Amino acid sequence: MPPHSMSHSIGLHSLERARRAASRLLARVGLNRDRRLLLWAAATGMALAVIALAFIRPIQWAESSAVEWARLHPDRLPLAIAVVPVLGALACGGVQMIFRVKVRAHGVASVLYAIHRRRSELPAALAARTWLGATAIISSGGSAGPEGPIVTIGATLGSLISRFLRADPRTATTLVGCGAAAGLAAVFNAPITGIFFVLEVLLRDFSLRTFTPIVISAVFAAATVQTILGTQEPLFGVGAEVFNSARNAAAGDALSISTTPTFALLGILCGVASVFFVRTLQSTEAAFARLPVPRWMSPAIGAALLALLGLLHVAFAADLLDFGQGAFPPFYGNGYPLAKTVLSADFYATDAALAVSGLLLGLAVVKCVATSLTLGSGGIGGLFAPSLLVGALVGGAFGSLGEYVPLIGEVGAPRLALAGMAGMVAGTTHAPLAGAMLVYELSREPSILLPVILVAALSTIVARLLERHSIYTAELATMGVRLGSTSDMTSLRRLRVRDASLRAPIFVQGSDNAASLLELAQKNEDFVVLDEAGKLEGMIGPRDLRIALINREALPLLQVRDIARTGIRALDFDLPLDHALDLLENGPLPVRNARGEIAGVLTRARVTRAWRKSMERDQ
Repeated sequence: MPPHSMSHSIGLHSLERARRAASRLLARVGLNRDRRLLLWAAATGMALAVIALAFIRPIQWAESSAVEWARLHPDRLPLAIAVVPVLGALACGGVQMIFRVKVRAHGVASVLYAIHRRRSELPAALAARTWLGATAIISSGGSAGPEGPIVTIGATLGSLISRFLRADPRTATTLVGCGAAAGLAAVFNAPITGIFFVLEVLLRDFSLRTFTPIVISAVFAAATVQTILGTQEPLFGVGAEVFNSARNAAAGDALSISTTPTFALLGILCGVASVFFVRTLQSTEAAFARLPVPRWMSPAIGAALLALLGLLHVAFAADLLDFGQGAFPPFYGNGYPLAKTVLSADFYATDAALAVSGLLLGLAVVKCVATSLTLGSGGIGGLFAPSLLVGALVGGAFGSLGEYVPLIGEVGAPRLALAGMAGMVAGTTHAPLAGAMLVYELSREPSILLPVILVAALSTIVARLLERHSIYTAELATMGVRLGSTSDMTSLRRLRVRDASLRAPIFVQGSDNAASLLELAQKNEDFVVLDEAGKLEGMIGPRDLRIALINREALPLLQVRDIARTGIRALDFDLPLDHALDLLENGPLPVRNARGEIAGVLTRARVTRAWRKSMERDQ
């Protein structure tokens, strides 16, 4: 046996022994399968907290070092703005070449695909690829955030744990959700956000068996990060102190009859902005997919176009637009320095309200384009940070008009910028609870909760009306993968037999010669068998016909009832489709209307078609 094969076998044997030893130990202390899942959820949360620290700290060091270097070498800054993003994108392309994975879709979309098409199996190489590629992109100024990558890394860890435990598919999916929720909770110090993001976006399942482990994993991840850092500030992003202006503005009534129309209108605007962001990213991905270049070079081309935007900023706007990031373009990196500025009341203390509004809207468009160039070209990174920034810019632009519209002025620009962050996250992800909870947990301001929920809900509604797919599911839709708004069985329970399109019934007499079916079977394949009194006697489906045709020469000697499935019952119009699906296991069944008449035939294909149409309506 070759040495590498021998070492691989020894490694697998060691893992198997470790798994068996862990199972025996847990069984001895009285932990059944469900209780063990809770224990593994807690362990996943703590492990992801450490992984998140190891992932985020180098990125933070690179960003702070870049700002310090720019202050010491201002004359070399244009060259760095032009070259560094391209080098980072080349490094990302190299990482993707080294860590090849057979996973369709990218980022969070790849997790969704694995959950719904690959029994929640994610390769270990995906975590390494995501970690190194995202670090290269974000550290070099790419317009992206680390939140999406940590979700992918966490989901991969959950998948690896499930395979180590040889868990069933449902438990594997729950562990993948635990890892994703823990990653998001660790980065933002926002466990509630991690919980709702996984339940709304990834699993689409709010059952108690799924909910409890994910809660435990997210809480343990946030608690572990807080313990290690000794603070309740988020590991990455904006801390609670950034929201002081918004909190002071919210000191009065955060939501009242007079302020509700303003927040409602902001929700509509965020929904429109979300669709613009999603379609810009989709168009960019489609354009780069058509380029006749190797895939590993595409991120570098996108970075070169981003660098061109950066050089235009240095040439024409660097002296005017310093938002705390130094001379770096405000659309480089995660954009949090600009978000901090937009959330400050001092930023709006000017007489040029229209100019401020136009400036913020322009920056929002540029940020959408910059992020699309970074990620649409194949770069690795997250969309949470860009969405938060674009939402703050849209809300700030809207709030700047308070000088001309008293209803807007009553709310205040900082508070609208804060609510806009929730609206943009909700509109792009189609996850209103996750968007609202993220802003609530970051700001720690209870009075802002109702406004951000309203903005997030309306933004999601508008975004779904204008664009069926979210920023994550759009890529899956191009591959023919469609996801419903809830779990599969929940959708089937909600539907009734009357919601399905039935086949027209073809009636045959049980006493007829079986050979007469051969001519009828050329145009039909489902037959309702009636007795001499016209009552239901049985059913013949495609499988019954195939079995009968095995002994084709015997058909003239048989009656129709001899090859029919007898003892069946007709389905009622109001029967839930999940129950009907169980009854259809042996073949199609007739359906009886309210008058007791056979109105049609239901097949498994018709059930699937009704379910798919229901999912499309939900989306």
